[in-house]
Amino acid sequence: MCCRRLLVTNNPSMRQKVISWDYVSGNSFDVLVRARDLIHAGWVLLTHPLYGNLRPHQHPYRSVLLERLEGTGPVGTDGFSVDCIENALSVYSSGVLEPEGLPEDFLRDFSFVDFELMKESLLRYGMFLRETPCGSFDERR
Repeated sequence: MCCRRLLVTNNPSMRQKVISWDYVSGNSFDVLVRARDLIHAGWVLLTHPLYGNLRPHQHPYRSVLLERLEGTGPVGTDGFSVDCIENALSVYSSGVLEPEGLPEDFLRDFSFVDFELMKESLLRYGMFLRETPCGSFDERR
């Protein structure tokens, strides 16, 4: 049995730091919606969508690490992952901080914070890229 791991993110700097990613052009709510869609397709959360206790109005970037087990036959939907992502979406429905219009130095700082909060999980699951990027999730489908 093998597994596939994927980072769903709207943080542009993550594309150069992880092996497998699905870049979402949008805000953090859009990232959670994409993660929810993947969870309903059989993926499982590896990181909590509300990591770092950063609320939507405090941070424009969000990254969620998912895993899909392959070779196990039909895959069901993981109830715990659904509960976590739906809870996060309800928190985020109150409004999000949009990256557009923020000063470039603020965006770099927010990007760095997002990466640092995800770094340990990326290392733990072998997702941290030490050399060159190998492309996006969509390019390898």
